[in-house]
Amino acid sequence: MSTNMTSSELYYKAVGSIVIYFTTVITALVICIVRTRFTASNTLYILIALSSLFTTWYYILSWFKGEYEALGSDLDRFIIESDLFIKAYAIVTNTLPKWWWSSQLLVLTGTALTCWSVEGQSLRLQIASGAVEKRKRSSSVKKWTPTWWFVLLGFFGSMSVGGPLFLAQLDPTPRSQSQVRTVPTILALLILLGEASVIATPYIPTMTAEFKYNLILTHALFLIPSLMTFNPETHKRFWTVRLPTLYFLLAAIALASHAVHSFPFLITPIIKKSELYNALWLNHCQTSISADLIFNNVLAAVYMLQSSYREKKLYVGIISTLAMPLLSVSTVLPLYLGWKEGLLVTKVSTRHKKRE
Repeated sequence: MSTNMTSSELYYKAVGSIVIYFTTVITALVICIVRTRFTASNTLYILIALSSLFTTWYYILSWFKGEYEALGSDLDRFIIESDLFIKAYAIVTNTLPKWWWSSQLLVLTGTALTCWSVEGQSLRLQIASGAVEKRKRSSSVKKWTPTWWFVLLGFFGSMSVGGPLFLAQLDPTPRSQSQVRTVPTILALLILLGEASVIATPYIPTMTAEFKYNLILTHALFLIPSLMTFNPETHKRFWTVRLPTLYFLLAAIALASHAVHSFPFLITPIIKKSELYNALWLNHCQTSISADLIFNNVLAAVYMLQSSYREKKLYVGIISTLAMPLLSVSTVLPLYLGWKEGLLVTKVSTRHKKRE
């Protein structure tokens, strides 16, 4: 009798987890789409989000179907035994060729969460002060969407869906500022600890309690910054970190990670470069996360080219885009964002000199 009760409890717990998962994804997707600015300048972002949504989720659902069939097409058994959250990460980390693709996306999360948190808070303050309303007609102004909705969509849907929808809500008009923005020191520490947790992932035996706890820790460390409310214009010694500094630290971490995982394919004859391509198609789950990475590369290229063009520094966007296949998007994007943050301050200094 106790065994039956235990099985029943496991069943309902699993059903509850599945319901919560899909409710979270669908709710986040609807909210992010509703709050998106549908303008000509955002057309590419919308196309990337839609293309990623259909591509990544085609492979995710195909993987679900494969797992269901592997368990004898028994729905009750599939619900109780599949443990898809843990198994998905186990699949994309269990060999070096798979991790070569997956690590770039997961390490990129630190940069994405930093950017989303800072830009989200800046947008919140702009809306609160009426700066956005002064530049636009009141009919085109949308309410501020908390950053954590995009984070939830990125975590449980795909990063390349949450990312472009987040950028689509921002005002693309070039701006300037008197000093570089900052983030709370605690936020920077959480992001860096999240990166450390990601890097540790392939060294922990898969499908173990330690592996599960590390995944939960990774998501928590990256989610908490999106819940924080702060003013990026605030400068307090020891309590804040300059935004470019954090971006450059993230770039250094990403470069070290990418180098470590790329060297074996360059210096070891046993591991062939063709294995990287073959790893893309070994499993629908792996194909989904690799497609997510590819769409994030496209998103980063579009963002860097568009923003550098608006800043009249297109050559920087072109060089950065060309560098991504070699250095990885998780290295190049934070370098670009750090450079861009400094450029905004340089523009102010240049204007003051011209007035003098």
